Amino acid sequence: MTATLDNDVEVGPEPAGPPRRRRLKQLGRLLKRHSALITLVTLGGVIRALFMVSYKPAFWYFGDSGVYIQMSEQKDLIASPTRALGYVVALKILEPTGTFMSLILLQHFGALVLAVAMYAFLQHRGAPRWLSCLAVVPVLFDSLFLTVEHYLLPDLILTFCLSLAIIVALWNRKPGWIASGATGFLLACAWFTKPTALPVVILVGLLLLIRWVGWRSFVAYAVTFLTPYLLVMNWIGDRQSVYGSQSGIALYGRAAMIADCATLDLTPEQRYLCPTDSFDRADAYFWTSPPKRRYLAYTPEGAKLYTEFAVSVIRQQPGDYIRSISKESLAHFIPGFRLGPDNDCLRQRWAPPEQFRDELTVPHRCPPAQARGDFKRWAADPQTGPEATPVTKALNWYGKYVRLIPTTLSLSLLLTIGALISGVRVFRQRLPGPIVPGRIRLDTVLLLSTGVGLTLLTVAIGMYEARYAMPALPLASLGAALALYGLTFGRIRPESETTAESGPEPPPEKPKAEPQAS
Repeated sequence: MTATLDNDVEVGPEPAGPPRRRRLKQLGRLLKRHSALITLVTLGGVIRALFMVSYKPAFWYFGDSGVYIQMSEQKDLIASPTRALGYVVALKILEPTGTFMSLILLQHFGALVLAVAMYAFLQHRGAPRWLSCLAVVPVLFDSLFLTVEHYLLPDLILTFCLSLAIIVALWNRKPGWIASGATGFLLACAWFTKPTALPVVILVGLLLLIRWVGWRSFVAYAVTFLTPYLLVMNWIGDRQSVYGSQSGIALYGRAAMIADCATLDLTPEQRYLCPTDSFDRADAYFWTSPPKRRYLAYTPEGAKLYTEFAVSVIRQQPGDYIRSISKESLAHFIPGFRLGPDNDCLRQRWAPPEQFRDELTVPHRCPPAQARGDFKRWAADPQTGPEATPVTKALNWYGKYVRLIPTTLSLSLLLTIGALISGVRVFRQRLPGPIVPGRIRLDTVLLLSTGVGLTLLTVAIGMYEARYAMPALPLASLGAALALYGLTFGRIRPESETTAESGPEPPPEKPKAEPQAS
């Protein structure tokens, strides 16, 4: 007698077939839905590949790149009064590769990852796909952003950590303890890379308090930032470092630009620091001063004297100080704004050159210089550098004219103001209509304060330099997109404002939770 199986059992489908096909179909639909982003990221990757092929191995910034590499060559980390240690650690980790191209590759890749994170954040918040794609265009294609990525400088790491921290903090209205802890750690990395990120830690902490994310989340945020912060500060101790009170050098240049020593009430020691020449760049007042005066700044007494001089000048000439920083701040918002011949040379450093070959030595070159092929702290010889090619000529033209940062910052400022006005009660009564939800208003304020505020802070305590607006670009772009979304797709009506601000987003006026655009 032979036993047979039931037909229903024998003719069952293969277990691996349909699930695999379903996964492939889901993947195909996902790629098709986000095909615009894939296209943009691909184009951004192609441009970055052209940079890496045409400008091997990296751009060299005289006065900064060599110092970071020299610090990385030391056996142990050494606190510096002018340079942070985050980039030094990155150089130490990648030194076994024997080439700067490994670091430059990671910097370019980090920019692409940041663009994808920005897109994912806006999609998560319900923004249409076209607006999410538009928001990542400045990060992918701004020529200054691209050029700084290719430099041996810490700005990309700072921008990546800072932007990713804000994205994680704003992903949900009340981030959990894991997200809050990740935010604190990313901000600690940003601070370790450049201490100017410290005010952002306070701003994000205030956001968590305003929304009251709970004790667990707030403690996680505080612990993950304070632990590395206190360890670093305890290791530094009373030594002079960029993490301590060494801001006097930068502030001295800002004060020296306006100092009218003939009319100022200064002590004899402070009068010793009065400038003898005039420049339209604040840092020139320090770096062109006599060596004895420069070395004085690296002693505890000298650092205190530089700070006291700057504070005394600003306190006695507040109007001149405000006019000076206002003028330089405009250069971050108005495309092509000219500050003077010294800044014209500096501007050329943030555009890819036609060629590295030049008769001038590296310190006197305005365009980017070339790094050596090995992990050494000297730049390559310009006289033997590569000559121009059709690709480098095209990239040079691209670098001169595709500058998106000033426009993006201006739009972010205007759209944030518009989003805030829509929530003011006086305007609600006179201009009835859509109101931007309170969550979006608060988020745009944080994005604007973090990005644009940090950029203006560098002008107030130091000088204008185009690359100092690099961290503001992704944050300003996100803020502009979020404000525009709030003024259009994410709007609510006045009568439902209370419900919308306290409930989930978008407001429950329409059954479709996340408006999309094809």
